[in-house]
Amino acid sequence: MDTRCADSELQLDVDLMVLEYTLFQAVEVHLGVLSGGFEDDDGKIHGLQRVLAIFDSFIEIFNQSHPSHEQSPEFSFRLQILEFVVLLLCRCSSVIAMDRPADDLSSMLSGYAKSDLQARRTWLAGRERDCRKLGKRPARCCEAYRAWDLEQQIYTAWTGTNPNYASSASEYTTGPLLLSLLPRFMAISARFMEAIKQGPSDIWMDVACEFMLQASLEMLQRRSQDGDAECLPRLEDCFAWGYIDLDVDFDTSLYGDALPAPDDDETAEMVNNLFRSSLESSGPDAELPDWTHLRIDTLHEFSIAADTVSFFAPPSSSQTRLLRLSRLSHKYPYGEFQQRLVSLVQRIWTLSCRDEILGKPVLVEIGEGHVSGVGLERGSVDFEQFAARVGLDRGFFDEIKGDHILVRKAPDSIVRPSVSSGNRT
Repeated sequence: MDTRCADSELQLDVDLMVLEYTLFQAVEVHLGVLSGGFEDDDGKIHGLQRVLAIFDSFIEIFNQSHPSHEQSPEFSFRLQILEFVVLLLCRCSSVIAMDRPADDLSSMLSGYAKSDLQARRTWLAGRERDCRKLGKRPARCCEAYRAWDLEQQIYTAWTGTNPNYASSASEYTTGPLLLSLLPRFMAISARFMEAIKQGPSDIWMDVACEFMLQASLEMLQRRSQDGDAECLPRLEDCFAWGYIDLDVDFDTSLYGDALPAPDDDETAEMVNNLFRSSLESSGPDAELPDWTHLRIDTLHEFSIAADTVSFFAPPSSSQTRLLRLSRLSHKYPYGEFQQRLVSLVQRIWTLSCRDEILGKPVLVEIGEGHVSGVGLERGSVDFEQFAARVGLDRGFFDEIKGDHILVRKAPDSIVRPSVSSGNRT
């Protein structure tokens, strides 16, 4: 007899164990495919479709059965990573992209695109405010003001007009563009850095800066091809990452509708602190110096003056801009960047699974023969008693060694029909 639902008080716990396991396995499989160098072969695609479909089914049923349950930060972090790698794989494979229902993929993107872009415009307005203050102060602070002024010259060369950070963000994306993935990467990184109580490494900053560069290349190439380019994000939107003083009120009369607070204030603050030199410092000059310099150096790659300009092509001409994009594409091959990005995300994932950080889901640990959170080792009397309490028989341990749990009939508790319904987490 299956006793997993014999005690109704255990239902939520058991359902959570299964859900967390399927999420963990979905991330593992997707990262494994990306890390191994993805190719559009039927075997790999079938495996990805399978684990993702299982997780999709479980989370939908879980939300129907437990509509009031609020997922843990650990679960949310892993879900962010899964969404990120799925979108990254959609860029690699038209088959995977087509396999995802169009409405489902659009909801993953359009729901965030406008708010993400609005958050970047808010950041740009804040950075401009901070730099204006620095411009009124002496010595080294003037350097930051001059650097900001130089940034504006680079941006203007690409747009042909002075930047207007009070302009509203428009709907613009129909697919998983790099600019759609960049905020997710920053949020994942910020949550991870907070969990390990460390700041960003040189390797992370290098990858993050090239992420901004690659997103800029992709967006500028689209702007050059799209007749309605004004609705697309701009170069400055891609580079709008760093520390600003969130404690200072914005002058809404000056910046108009560019300043509504981001939907997730906690995440916005976490990402902002990612670039802060120390939590004790404050003010507009509290950004990590290494990030400030590397970001500016990366942005300078888009300086039109860096190219040899022909007599017939003035610095701001379309011909010169296209030439610059072509040279940057050859200098920074996307394939090499993606390998570095995947390697970094894999490293974040692996470290986050350590016991002292986030640990692993209980069912994953059971498959490995232990439950670290409660100090149980497989084979011990306590371990067997624990398994019996949650309704896991000896045969289950043999199945969980592989991925058989993913094709095993789900526990009755999680497939029990429910009249309740809930939103996807």
